[in-house]
Amino acid sequence: MRVKSALNSLSVKMCSLDNSLFIWKRNGKLEGLICIYVDDFLWAGNATFKKCVIDELQKQFLIGSSASESFTYVGLRIKSFSDGITIDQTQYASSLVPVTISSARNMQRKSQLSESEKTAYRALVGQLNWMATHTRPDIAYDTCELSVAF
Repeated sequence: MRVKSALNSLSVKMCSLDNSLFIWKRNGKLEGLICIYVDDFLWAGNATFKKCVIDELQKQFLIGSSASESFTYVGLRIKSFSDGITIDQTQYASSLVPVTISSARNMQRKSQLSESEKTAYRALVGQLNWMATHTRPDIAYDTCELSVAF
């Protein structure tokens, strides 16, 4: 709520379609955007937006780190170039850990999953869903199938 209040005081308006997206316009022209996920900010804008909004936010809130051109934001590796950007989740994908089960447990295919097995399964499916919705639409159907397997 403090962030929202600070953004409002800087004339940054919340997007009516997404409460995590904030828009800054000057003279009716879009000059900056801020996307907020928990305590991570991702922003884009011109020099005036940086000076009038971002620099002011940095005075009010502790900013742990800041990066541009090449950085990771909520598992997304973002690289900017003069002609555009690329986004991938290669590093995030390589951090996924398969759910392992013993060969004895593997033989019990008809038995119910234990609570710890359910938790591990749900966590992995959640991570796959994160990838499917951001950079891997090719796994979306399979991920959906996995999520309804319960």
